[in-house]
Amino acid sequence: MGKKKGNNIPEQGGATEAKAAPPVKLIEIAANLTDGMFQGCYHGKQAHPPDLQAVLSRAWEAGVEKIIITGGSLEESRAALALAETDNRLYCTIGVHPTRCSEFDASGDPQQHLQSLLKLAEDGKAKGKVVAVGECGLDYDRLVFCPKEVQQKYFELQFDLAEATQLPMFLHMRAAADDFSGNIEEEREQVCGGSGPFVHRRV
Repeated sequence: MGKKKGNNIPEQGGATEAKAAPPVKLIEIAANLTDGMFQGCYHGKQAHPPDLQAVLSRAWEAGVEKIIITGGSLEESRAALALAETDNRLYCTIGVHPTRCSEFDASGDPQQHLQSLLKLAEDGKAKGKVVAVGECGLDYDRLVFCPKEVQQKYFELQFDLAEATQLPMFLHMRAAADDFSGNIEEEREQVCGGSGPFVHRRV
């Protein structure tokens, strides 16, 4: 007798076709989109036309749903917020990077500089655009840009921004683990009273 041909209908309880996995949701949390390179400028020279919009278009097409633009100085934080306001998928942070903390003293009035950052953060938070304080922290690999003592002083000062705005902190640490950990431990209530920090660590 020949073999009986089946009807290709799977029996109850048999293998079923696997369901497609849901698409991955991508959020870029540290985009330095205010850098001059996105305007085609490298080392003070124009190398190509601005291509920021092309970069963003490729990101959206690749499945990135949201982008958080990093603020690294008062001026850069203003630019980050202005850019974030151009698209409902863009957000930003407000703060001063450790290698640029000399701008507090250079301003002539460090407390007023801090108040300018605070107002910018509060205004941006009210608009739903500012989502963290930073990028701030300690970077001992690049002391040529800012001395250790200055970094420490103004890292501590920026905890006041987090406390005043009740925003999480976006923190930077490079070759400064002991001092960094000490700062976090001392300021634990300010940092962790809300959503807590996110640490961008270089190794």
